[in-house]
Amino acid sequence: MEEMRNVELGNFALFNEIRDKSQNKDIEINNHKALNVSSETRGVHIAWMFPDVLNMHGGRGDAMALLHFSNLMKLPCTIRRINRLHDEIPFEWADMIFFPSGDLSSMADVCKVLTAQKDKFINFAEKGKVILATGSTGAVLAEKTVFLDGHSFSGLGLLGMGMKQREKVHGDDLWIEVSEGKELLGTQIQLADVILRDEQKPLGKTIYGRGNSGKGQEGARKNNVIFTHLLGPVLAKNPWFTEELLKTAASSAGISVDNYKLDLEDVLLEQSALEDHRTFVQKKMNGEIS
Repeated sequence: MEEMRNVELGNFALFNEIRDKSQNKDIEINNHKALNVSSETRGVHIAWMFPDVLNMHGGRGDAMALLHFSNLMKLPCTIRRINRLHDEIPFEWADMIFFPSGDLSSMADVCKVLTAQKDKFINFAEKGKVILATGSTGAVLAEKTVFLDGHSFSGLGLLGMGMKQREKVHGDDLWIEVSEGKELLGTQIQLADVILRDEQKPLGKTIYGRGNSGKGQEGARKNNVIFTHLLGPVLAKNPWFTEELLKTAASSAGISVDNYKLDLEDVLLEQSALEDHRTFVQKKMNGEIS
């Protein structure tokens, strides 16, 4: 841990000072009391990475969606904040690691800390546990990210992809089809193009939107390591996807998930909002609105 404290932390000294003074009073939240189960009941464990640094485009909403939908599923869930860049990452405790979207300019410092533990991330992924990164934080899972001025930094390389900073920021809706005809819908704010290796599978194909580089692919997935540009927040807007992530993470911990599911009546509001968004995007595709 001392080695991690000695890593250059860029512009994050203020974040760390604030967190040092918080005495970690807000480090965990769970739904055990709401579900009327013992605090010792083993549920799904989620590590929420660096929420004060990776704090853009609805990441907090995604974390709350994980807790909200697990509550509806009656699945005990504990979310632990990893607040400071030098805080220990609980690889053995966690079943899922969530990296919310952050600013591309922050990623070099974040990756400098994380790559020192690359072997632990590889081991985590090989156990079938879930790692999700959204937006520009995909740089964490990428092999390499290159800026416009030519300088670059390495990520964990858990996905066969690279990122290259764009001259202009792209923003629009994003609608994709993933496996088995399922769809995800949200928004995209893109600062870097994503280039996949030939052997790297995308998360899905675009129905509408730019995706990785405007060539029909969106995101990347290798087993349970997932990257997507989708924001929105994506986990609040797409309940089926959040349910899948929660069940996969729980299964990796040996929890039987057969009785944990979202009922349609529990997510009528989310489904209605998703349909409204889909109708809006369809009108854009048909040229009815711009």
